Amino acid sequence: MFVAGENSGDLHGSRLIAELRHREPEIECFGFGGDRMAAQGMRLDENLAQKLPIMGATQVIRNYGKIRNLLQRAYAMLATERPDAVVLIDYPGFNLRVATEAKRLGIPVIYFISPQIWAWHHSRIEIIKKTVALMLVILPFEESLYRDAGVPSRYVGHPLLDDSEEAPTKTEARVALGISQEARVIGLIPGSREGEIIRHLPLMLQSATLLLKRFPDAHFLVPTASTISPELINKYIGRYPGLPITITSERPKTARAAMDFAICKSGTSTLELALADVPMVIIYYVSSVTYWFARTVVRIPWVGLVNIIANDTVAPELLQDAAQPEPLSKEVIRIMESPRRLEQMHDGYAQIRAKLGKPGASRRAAEAVLELLSAQ
Repeated sequence: MFVAGENSGDLHGSRLIAELRHREPEIECFGFGGDRMAAQGMRLDENLAQKLPIMGATQVIRNYGKIRNLLQRAYAMLATERPDAVVLIDYPGFNLRVATEAKRLGIPVIYFISPQIWAWHHSRIEIIKKTVALMLVILPFEESLYRDAGVPSRYVGHPLLDDSEEAPTKTEARVALGISQEARVIGLIPGSREGEIIRHLPLMLQSATLLLKRFPDAHFLVPTASTISPELINKYIGRYPGLPITITSERPKTARAAMDFAICKSGTSTLELALADVPMVIIYYVSSVTYWFARTVVRIPWVGLVNIIANDTVAPELLQDAAQPEPLSKEVIRIMESPRRLEQMHDGYAQIRAKLGKPGASRRAAEAVLELLSAQ
């Protein structure tokens, strides 16, 4: 049984399932996830990844009834179907409750892409110690952290490195997107959840109008996720009829290859940009309740994954009240007009790639899952 609750979890889960079925064609997978996992042969009992992507205290409160009902359904599936193991992918607020129930029923729990206890909610380590049979971690420093806490763990590498699809050249990408080769292309990446679009896209578009004054050759590029309706994107972009902007649902590597720079919300997308060597400024804005809560529990100085892995500020972060159109546009201009700052960012990206090591995370994770199953 699998449980994944976000677009990224669906992607990483689909690759893990593909590797498992490659090694054991008769293996049966079912559970909560998304369209990509279903495409790899998993029986999709609930599409959490595309239909209920929740983040932040406010959204949890708003969706409490749905979450409670889905948890009860997951518990019932564990009890009636009795899987040989349950694989939980990220989504800790939900998945640690599933882990507790699986442990009670005697079902081994494998956690792939661990809760970020090094950043916040360190208290979760006690639940993890009691419930998780094997933690598969994707960041180099996580393995020793969990082992020191008494949790069996294995570093498998970062699954983003497993994308074997070749990226197009900048020229090819711009031809595919219909963007001039001479344009200064700035990506606007507001997120893959409706709430993130509502909070981030207006800010990015206001900043874009200021950037256009400084860079008349600027062209803005907005990649869209399958979780977001085109109507929502167009609602905001329609307010800026004079802005040279392209909305694209092309494969993400094409969009990133076309960019000279990006304004990106915090999250996995910052690492995707770093791996594609795209300079960026990171932003994030949440509800006041969520921000207050985060300020009281977060234990590290960064929110961008690229900075967390580097253990340094490789890309500047503008968060909450600092995320305003004028300071954001000024920060973008400062970097884009500074060869030294651009070089420092590219050097930081190179160090991050070296830290992450080699591809093969999905393969190594599949091998670890099958080892645990065979040892039962």
